[in-house]
Amino acid sequence: MKPHSDTLVGIVLLIFCGIALWLTSGFTEVPIILSQNIPPTFFPRLILMIIAGLSVVLILGGLRSEKKPSAEIPSATLITALVITVAVAVTDFVGIFPALFLVSVVLPLCWKEQRLHFIVLLALSLPTSIYLIFTIILGVQFPHGLIADAFS
Repeated sequence: MKPHSDTLVGIVLLIFCGIALWLTSGFTEVPIILSQNIPPTFFPRLILMIIAGLSVVLILGGLRSEKKPSAEIPSATLITALVITVAVAVTDFVGIFPALFLVSVVLPLCWKEQRLHFIVLLALSLPTSIYLIFTIILGVQFPHGLIADAFS
């Protein structure tokens, strides 16, 4: 029997994470904006460990699944990829936190979320949480974007 595609994707992601974790051992310098007493491997490894954990969940879900996945890619997936690509492209201009706010509003709308209070809560809490954790607690300074830099 052919393995579920989620299982295969999860295995590929785990292999990628293993290779990327190994590559982080060669990091010797931290960019100035991130060099607040944090080793250069911290953030890449943190992200890779999260991806690896989610990959394990994907593998287990694929092993438990008896249904065949759809051959077509849902339009919401393509829209999500487009929104994230645009957000990355405009981040240098608007800054990381306005870009996160916009993504937090636009993505739920693209996914046909109709509960406005949920969208507002997400749009306010996601950038605020990231700001508190990374800027206040960890001392990481994010680029403000060209708009904010023009007024400072």
